[in-house]
Parts: sequence; structure tokens; C-alpha cells
Amino acid sequence: MSSAQGMAGLPLQALRAFDAAARHLNMARAAAELGVTQGAISRQVKALEERLAEPLFTRGPRGLRLTEAGDVLADYARRGLETLESGLFRIGQPRSRTTLVVNAARSFAMRVLAPRIGDFARAHPWIDLRLETHRYFAQLHGADVDVAIRTGNGDWPDYVVRRLTREQMLPVCTPALRTTLPDDATAALPRATLLHYAERPYWRSWAEAAGIDAGLVAAGPRFDETAMALAAAEAGQGIGIGWGVLVRDAIAEGRLVRAFDGVMEDGTGYHLVMTEMAARRSTVQAFSEWLARSLGTD
Repeated sequence: MSSAQGMAGLPLQALRAFDAAARHLNMARAAAELGVTQGAISRQVKALEERLAEPLFTRGPRGLRLTEAGDVLADYARRGLETLESGLFRIGQPRSRTTLVVNAARSFAMRVLAPRIGDFARAHPWIDLRLETHRYFAQLHGADVDVAIRTGNGDWPDYVVRRLTREQMLPVCTPALRTTLPDDATAALPRATLLHYAERPYWRSWAEAAGIDAGLVAAGPRFDETAMALAAAEAGQGIGIGWGVLVRDAIAEGRLVRAFDGVMEDGTGYHLVMTEMAARRSTVQAFSEWLARSLGTD
């Protein structure tokens, strides 16, 4: 089933029933949470399984267990429902004249903005900053977002775009781990645990740029956020890989070091993206100038 077919007319009530059943692994407790009968939960889950043509649970004498497909859907359903709940809560919440809403990728928000945000608040105490994170691009036209921070080559027609960084992809690890590895990457890679971002083939792209057999970088744990993979690297669990701006503070503070000399550059950078109307707002201008200064790109 294609993603378009899967989303068309997708029953929200069935997803809520599945989410409750997946969290409790018990139809009766799921029914009690949602205030419906156990039979209603079972019918909603069965309808969802038929729609997806995949079993979501195995049913045995010890109760329910998620199948592989059910485990994947449970993760995305929970995050999707939480996002929906947040959006419904925000409807009707007043925005003051000085509110600034910034949308950024989670890894950039966690590793770049969060350690610096107090400086912005002290310099601009009249701005009520709200930082939102999302794995996918926020819609800026007609949305409750003033400015987004996106990765790419800067090609977003109909928007005002300001480049913040020009990125290199760097393998990094702790100083202690680096001392245990050979200097030659081809000798070191088979001995190391490589930490991957699940949604992008960063290691493979880096290996190809460095002239290294991509087969040497295929294995290793996969994380659905770059920030998680880099946190594991800082904990000494393996070699992570990420854009330079995400690791430069850790390198400067000695928590991480470059694992190998090779870098991968493909024109990617971080950019501030906004509508023409938003670009004229004093709050957006203040944030843009502050972030550029903070990153040394003003």
C-alpha cells in the first residue's frame, strides 16, 4: 500500500484505539482509558490491520505482543497523536505582539540553539521566544511560525532565505576512544561501532567522498535523531557522524574529537527561511542577527 493510499481517509479513531492497545498491551485497559468497550477496541484494531494488510499484534495466552509492523506504527502513531494534541491545545492560545515562533530541526535545536538560548533571552527580554521542533518542514505561509531553520542548498522559492552555515560532514568520537583506533580509517572502521542516523545514509556518503569502501560503514546502531547518535558518541559508545555545526561545541570543549581526516561536502548548509512579511518584523530581524553573530556568520 502506498503512503498516499494509506493516508486517504485514515480513521483517526482506529489509530487512537491502536495507540492505547499498544501502550497497555491489553484490550481491556485500552478500552477503560478511552471509555469504550473492549469489543470496540478490538474492532478498531482489526479494521486497521485489514486496511494496512499487516498484523499489528500477536495474540497469545500471555496477552498481546506487537509485531514488527505494529512496533513501527506504535512509535509514529504516538508521536503523531502527541503533535495533534499540542496543535489543538495551541488553538486559541493568545500570542502577544512580541511573540516569536521559531521552528527548527530537533538536532539543531538541541545542540546549537538550546546551549545559546539564554543569551538571546537576556539580550532581548521583550521577545517571548517559542522554539518548536519538528522532523519535517514547517509550512510558513499562513502558519503560526515566524521563521524556520532548515538544512539544504538554500533553494526555497518564494521565501526569504539567509544562509547560516556551509556544512561539512565529520566523523567524531571521544578522545579516549580515538586513542584505541588505528590512524588509518580503513583499518579503524571494522573495529569500531558506527552510530548511524536512520533516515540519511551519512556514513555511506562520507565513505564515498573519502574513497573508502562503503561496505566498511554499513553496520551499527541506528537512531531516528542525529542528536541521539551524537549523544551516544559523547558517551563513548562509538563513532558518530554529523554536520560540523552540531559537533563544533563538543569539539571545542574536548568532549569529542575528529575521528578521521576525511570530510564530506555537498553544498548543504543551515538556513533561516521566512516569508517576506515575516522578514520585516523586528522580532525576526533581531533573532536572525543574533543567531548569525552567535554562529560567526554575520
